[in-house]
Amino acid sequence: MQPALSFGELLERHELELYRYALRLTGTRHDADDVFQDTFLAAFRSWPPPRRDNERAWLYRIATNKAIDHGRKRRRIVSLEDLRLAAPQGDGVSLLDLVGAIRVLPAGQRAAFVLRRVQGLPYGDVASALEITEVAARARVSEATKKVKEAMR
Repeated sequence: MQPALSFGELLERHELELYRYALRLTGTRHDADDVFQDTFLAAFRSWPPPRRDNERAWLYRIATNKAIDHGRKRRRIVSLEDLRLAAPQGDGVSLLDLVGAIRVLPAGQRAAFVLRRVQGLPYGDVASALEITEVAARARVSEATKKVKEAMR
């Protein structure tokens, strides 16, 4: 069994990954900064996580909820300067098309799609982060993928 991580170690281990996730969900650096800070503040306040062996999924769940809350407060369009950082690597898709297609997905599908297709998390981690079953995670990703493909035609 691994020794428990300190909060500082958890932050160092996952900060870049979670910032990119926040940016992909929100679309702007300003909003991603807010979501990122809200995520780690909420994580710090509720430290330690309920399950010490799954801190990453716990952080993704918090970040997803913070992004949804933030999105309810303000709707924004992705700026061109932020596209490069938010883009998945090497998929050959136009960034504008991809970001536009992802942006119009419902919040739950958008989070599942980004976690699975962009971040590359396994379905079990997607389910844990979104507090849904693995079957529901697969369904959300599948439906979101269909919508993204349709939007990019």
